[in-house]
Amino acid sequence: MPDEDPTAIVGENFRRTTRARNKVMRAERGRGFWRLGVSTIFYVMVVGGMADYVESQARIGAHLLFWLFIAFGLGMTVARERRHDWAPRPRWPWLSAALGGAVIVELLILAVGSPAIIVGSIILLGLGAFFLVLVG
Repeated sequence: MPDEDPTAIVGENFRRTTRARNKVMRAERGRGFWRLGVSTIFYVMVVGGMADYVESQARIGAHLLFWLFIAFGLGMTVARERRHDWAPRPRWPWLSAALGGAVIVELLILAVGSPAIIVGSIILLGLGAFFLVLVG
């Protein structure tokens, strides 16, 4: 092609002369309470597994700390809803996770004991890892 300039940069004709517009990304709402459920299950595993090996005051402290984390998560969720003008979601899953997790731990400790909870937790974690390997 004799009419082309050999010193021209390839793709020069495609360079933008005006800046691209910045598009505002809309914040997306979470798709359910699966994180809350998984964290409650992990809490039951840990506190139930340590029950026979620590004092009961440590277990009470773990319950209080878990309730504090649940309250903090609920507060963050409410703040996000207000900041992004979302319709409020139901609040009952937070209360049921806080109270249900503590009740399930205590019932499992009374029913089967800490070593059985540890074995069940290992089996459940193995099944969860297997599922993640399948889908991941």
